Order: sequence, then C-alpha cells, then structure tokens
Amino acid sequence: MRLLLTILAVAVVSVGGGWLLSNRSNNTSHDDTGIVTLSPSLTVADPTIGTNAPVAGKLFPTISLKNLSGANVDFTSFRGKPVVVNFWFSTCEPCKREFPALVQAAEKQKGNIAFVGVNPQDTSVAAQDFVSQYATKSNPLIFVRDPDGELLTKLGVGTFPMTLFIDAGGVIVSQHAGEITSAELATTMQKYFGAS
Repeated sequence: MRLLLTILAVAVVSVGGGWLLSNRSNNTSHDDTGIVTLSPSLTVADPTIGTNAPVAGKLFPTISLKNLSGANVDFTSFRGKPVVVNFWFSTCEPCKREFPALVQAAEKQKGNIAFVGVNPQDTSVAAQDFVSQYATKSNPLIFVRDPDGELLTKLGVGTFPMTLFIDAGGVIVSQHAGEITSAELATTMQKYFGAS
C-alpha cells in the first residue's frame, strides 16, 4: 500500500510540475495575436549572421520585385557584375546609420558593382521618403520592395539591416548581419570583387 501511495504521489507531482512548466513563459512570450516570440536566451548564433540563415555559397534566388515606381526589377539582369544587396526599412536606426556608407560605396564604384536596397516593410511612399532624405542626387542605388516577404523567405533573412555580397555569377559569397561600415564594405568588396 505504501508503494502504491508513493507511486501515486510521484505521478501527481510529475504531471502537475510538467503542466506548470509548460505554462510558464520563461522561454517565450505570447501576445493577443497568437504570435510567439522566442526569448534572446534561446538564440545561439554566429555573430556574423545573427538570426539569419547562412546563405554564403548559395545561388541568389531568381526573382523579380517592383521598384519604388512600380516597375519590375529582375535580379537575373544583374548577372555579369557583382551585386551588393542590402535589406532595410525606414524606421530601422542601424539602417539609417549605414545608409550613407552604402551610397558612398555605390558612387565610388560608378556602376561596376550594382547596389540594391530591398525594403520588405514600408509602403512605397514611406520608402521613397526615406530614400529622398538620405540618398544623394545621383542616387546610384536601386530600390525594390518585397511586401510579401518572398525574397526574405527564400534567403531566411530574420534581422535588419542585412547585407549580401553576390558575385558576377549570381553566387552569394558573403553576408553581413547588422549595421555595416564603410571599412567593412570596402574590405569585403576588395576581397570578393577585387574592387578598389
């Protein structure tokens, strides 16, 4: 009888404890929309890629997105020259800080390297306002929108800003999560594209 009571007590404690642990939100947070957000303690990532999927060595997806004027931009049209693709949105503070470095690098390369800014979040008006505020008159960058997150999904982009370096054959040769500096841009373009 004593053994039966001990087994019953252990079972109650195990089931009750498991229920309590499963309902605690130490590792996740929930809101009324049903979205679950993992806490930072669950994210173990290489500092060079943040929470983005590692894509270096993969072919850049074949995709066509609309620019801020609504015209199609086919990414295969960039084949034959290196491309720097930067993911950004207008209220992202690191995006704002790095934008002048991207513009300066694009101006220096004079079209030898294509620079494309991909905006997945803003309306075309908000994106254009951002570009007008930060870009120069020559505006050597091409800006496209990804409102459905099609390119984000294909590349596994989860943090912003995010910069990809793609060689002339369309292969992603490097990726940089977070704000990128002029020095980092120059070093990466020199290493992979031979840019001076």
